[in-house]
Parts: sequence; structure tokens; C-alpha cells
Amino acid sequence: MDFLRDIGTSLLASALFLALVWAFSKTARRILRGLAAHLLHLDVEEIFANSREAAHDIKRELGRARKVSILTGRGAELQRDMFEELLLRCRDRRCGCRILLPKLDVPAGEPDWITDREEEIQVFDSAFGTGLLRRQIVATYDYLAPLSVSGHLEVRGYGVPHIGRIIATERVVYLTPYSADRHGRESPVIKYRRGETYDVLTRLIDKLWVGAGPV
Repeated sequence: MDFLRDIGTSLLASALFLALVWAFSKTARRILRGLAAHLLHLDVEEIFANSREAAHDIKRELGRARKVSILTGRGAELQRDMFEELLLRCRDRRCGCRILLPKLDVPAGEPDWITDREEEIQVFDSAFGTGLLRRQIVATYDYLAPLSVSGHLEVRGYGVPHIGRIIATERVVYLTPYSADRHGRESPVIKYRRGETYDVLTRLIDKLWVGAGPV
């Protein structure tokens, strides 16, 4: 009986310890998630609660990448510190980056996905609903235009729904699924190592790049 009681006490203490670790340590949570993914043979490497938590990891991966592909919505993050080194290296022709932004000019009869996404955002953010999202996307195009270098930093416009952000390097891919009830920056960021999901997402970018028009 004492033996069983000791085992029970030990298991309870272990459970309490893991609960405390989970509650107070973001790093520990990421490690545990990564370990679980490895044991289950999943291709998820890490899961970040939002873009802020993922920023340092993304910047580190971009710093060692030679080829990068990005599909994004408004693209405001491209003007921030996270992408600064990558864009400088592309300008110096030391790496290559393809960037897909929403297409601004929509032929008559085709869905305007910028308007579609803004209608979602205005429900929870009253600053939107008067064309602000389109103006923000134009600002991103304007920011990238003087930085573009053929074969090293190129931008094209896509015409599909704004349902997520994808950042792909030779080693990993980050997926940020967009929700209809919050900004993309508040959504989880899932980091995948090379595997089936990586192949699907990079193939999607390749197909969209072929179908997208130069800006």
C-alpha cells in the first residue's frame, strides 16, 4: 500500500510540475509541443501564439536562407525589422525572394478579395471599411518597388482569398492562418519542417507565382 501511495504522490507531483511549466514558460511550451510532434511523427516544428512571438524565430531563419517565398496580405511586416536584413541581402544579390501581395486591379466580374477581407476586418476594427486595407497594400507595393532587383527581389499580385500568410525558406515554412474575426497578427504561427505540409504550401506558392502578374 505504501508503494502505491508513493507512486501516486510521485505522479501527482510530476503532473503539478508540468502544469506549472506549461503555465509559466512559453519556451517550455514550445519545447513540449515540438517533442510531441516528433514523437507523433508530425512535421510541425513549433507553434507560436501570434506573430510577435514568432518574429525572432522567423528573423533567424530568414538570416540563413538563400531562397525565400512570401505570400501575405497587407504586407506591413515587410517594412519592419524582421525583414530588413533579408531585403538588404536581396538588393546586394546575395539571396532571392519572391513576394506575393494581393492584386490591386481586379477585372470586372472577378471577386475583389481585398474588399472581401476588409469587410471581415471592419466587423471588429472600425478603422476599416473605407478602403484602408487597399491603401495599406498600395503602400507596401510602393515600399518594395525601389528595392526590387530582377531575379533577386520580385513582387507579383495574386487574386485569391486572403486566408493566411506563408513564409517559406529552403528549410522551413511558416503558416499564419487568417481568421474572419481578428487581425492576422493575432493568429497562431505554425512552423513546419520539410515534409508533406511543407511540400503542399511551397507548391501552392509556386503555382500562384506562375499565375500572378508582374507588378
